[in-house]
Amino acid sequence: MPSDAATPHSYLRRWGGFLAVGLALGLGFATSSMPTPLYPLYQSQWGLLPSALTYIYAFYMIGVLVALLCFGRLSDTIGRYATVCLSLVLISGGLVLSGVASSINTLLLARVIIGFANGLLTTAGTLALVDAHPYKDRRFASLTTSASIAMGVGIGPLLGGLLAQTGFAPLRLCYFVVAALALANLYLTWRCRDAIRQPRGIRVRLSISPKLALPGPHTRTRFLLASFSSFLMFSSGSLLASLIPSFLYDLLPWKGPAVPGLAFLLMAVAAATIQFSQRNLDPIKGLMAGLITLILFLVAVSVGITTDSVLAFVACMVLAGVGQGLCFMSATMIAAQSADENRRSANMATYFSIAYIGATIPVIVVGRMADYWGMTSAILVFCAMAAVAFGVLVYHVRMHMPRN
Repeated sequence: MPSDAATPHSYLRRWGGFLAVGLALGLGFATSSMPTPLYPLYQSQWGLLPSALTYIYAFYMIGVLVALLCFGRLSDTIGRYATVCLSLVLISGGLVLSGVASSINTLLLARVIIGFANGLLTTAGTLALVDAHPYKDRRFASLTTSASIAMGVGIGPLLGGLLAQTGFAPLRLCYFVVAALALANLYLTWRCRDAIRQPRGIRVRLSISPKLALPGPHTRTRFLLASFSSFLMFSSGSLLASLIPSFLYDLLPWKGPAVPGLAFLLMAVAAATIQFSQRNLDPIKGLMAGLITLILFLVAVSVGITTDSVLAFVACMVLAGVGQGLCFMSATMIAAQSADENRRSANMATYFSIAYIGATIPVIVVGRMADYWGMTSAILVFCAMAAVAFGVLVYHVRMHMPRN
């Protein structure tokens, strides 16, 4: 007869909380990218201008930014278990609202809600994984966080595209399916609540006033270079996520929303692979390599939209994944190393604020340009300007950041 340690009930008791939080992180980031292959359908069925597509992505990032800036310490007030549950409830509500949306305004509200929920989940879930691990293994929890996020970002567009490809309620089905998964995840989280709850200690009073600060003069240059690198990385990434699917949708011989879904899965796999394989790379070298790769990505985008080259778009997705993976991993590490010990939270909040603003304002500007000049011209102008900005950053990273 098997021992108690080997029974499914015992396994769930020991590992269920860790599994529930890991699934919540993956599910949350799947919802962040899931609408990407649906953008061409929204554009054709709702008659949207290119700028409207950028709003869908940007409003999600605005929700994330508000959560990180104003409610980043919510889990210190109500607890990590309660924050994870609240996030899953908000994600479910946002998905249902997305599924019933019949106008861009309703969809934008839903994206803000989902972004806000994922912002809460990013902080609380990362900490809850350590609490829920049976042996409190921080390294394993950190790797699980990265893996959950990478898998979620890749699976989200694929799931959205495949469900839309069935032709059954293409703008609704995927949202209701994932909302059901989120509610199932919520039930699992509730079942394993004892493993997720951290020991009750002093709870801090909730303050929603943003706490931003730059580090001291001796590390400020490194910090700002890392911050602006992430700003440009998110700018190029948001362009890819909001406008490029329309090109992929019409370019390849295989038609339908599953096509951009597969393309973005390729990008996510490239990002996860490079981060895992190069996790011990010197962050300065990693940032340099990431910035140069993103310049090549912009070149590939420009070639792809002017020549309709399938090969260029394949290269574009791989370069985007490798460049974003290296750039964000290295820039975040440099920012953390540059932060002041007594103002670490405020410094990192500043870093993420600069980074996420890159996913809102620039892409909205490009969308407005596309309304007047056409999508191809707007994207080419953006690629040229971004390539110059990346080149300037490469120069300053090389000249002003000391090598280890």
